[in-house]
Amino acid sequence: MEDLKKLAGGASALFNRAVQYTGEKLGTAEHTDLDAHFEQLLQRADKTKAQTEVLLKCTETLLHPDPTARAEDYLYDKLERTGLEKKRQRLSNLTQLGGTMLEASAAYGPGSSYGNVLLKVGQTEQKLGDCEKTFVSTATTEYLQPLKAFLDTDMKNITVKREKSSGGQELDLDAAKSKLKRAKSEKGKSDAESELRHAQSEFDRQAETTKLLLEGVNKSHEYHTRCLNSFVEAQANYYASCHQYMQDLQRQLGSNNAKIVGGGASGFSQSAGSTAMYAAGSAYLNNSYDHKVPGKGGFASLCNEPVTQRAKVLYDYEANSAGELSLTADEIITVWTSDSSDWMMAERAGQKGRVPMSYIEIIRIEY
Repeated sequence: MEDLKKLAGGASALFNRAVQYTGEKLGTAEHTDLDAHFEQLLQRADKTKAQTEVLLKCTETLLHPDPTARAEDYLYDKLERTGLEKKRQRLSNLTQLGGTMLEASAAYGPGSSYGNVLLKVGQTEQKLGDCEKTFVSTATTEYLQPLKAFLDTDMKNITVKREKSSGGQELDLDAAKSKLKRAKSEKGKSDAESELRHAQSEFDRQAETTKLLLEGVNKSHEYHTRCLNSFVEAQANYYASCHQYMQDLQRQLGSNNAKIVGGGASGFSQSAGSTAMYAAGSAYLNNSYDHKVPGKGGFASLCNEPVTQRAKVLYDYEANSAGELSLTADEIITVWTSDSSDWMMAERAGQKGRVPMSYIEIIRIEY
């Protein structure tokens, strides 16, 4: 019997709410307006929820650009939680590229200059892949997961309480007010007033609980600010590490210590070896052409091209005259000897001019 009464009471409450809701929409029933502060809290919560969803989606896209990979990760996360299957470890594009370069290096062999360069670049690409993996892991833990937790817990609780407040207790309160207005007898008014007091109490209690949750959004903003700072720190460390690895690689490939293994048995520096070979060849061919081509100036007159070398610019230099060439630090130029011991002739992108030797560093390659 008690169950039947509860069922009947529940059905009656639902019917009254439906009637009240319809009347409010048609403008024929009374509606309780929330206070302005409560409305502001609701609007801020809605805005926070919408913006957090956008931030979460964009950050996930940054960390996992491939939508197919994101879908697979989502599926394996669900399977891993249920214990059906462990999440697969996916290699990043940088790690895969590094591994491919290492395989190519092994195929060319250690005696190949190209193979040696592939080895160095491949190792660096794998280091970059490790940096990326660390960044993605840290950003996920420090930033993505707190955002997801906020949407899955705090915002869901707010939504549930809000629906109870506005969808249940508020309609009950409005229905009680309407019932009191319609009551004509003293007993009917007394019952309606008692029902109104109960509905008002339930509405106030639910509204206060919802208000506390809404005010907690401020603390969520503060927490998300700290999480965002952690994300920025992780991103800064990621780019700094990548920059350092690339600088180290550039030094290995372009500094004086860069070695390119050739097929010869003995090594020459570019400047010493090229100059010696040029001098020996000139002497030999000059003698040959002096005997075989009368009236000609020998090999020296046939080959007037200077011996050129590659050089790295150490500092910026502003040309002081039309015969000089302006320089920018770290650029690579072609140089050859000039009449002065303090200057060299240089060429860059078709422009030629003198440059001071103290501003450049010859890139020496050993064969």
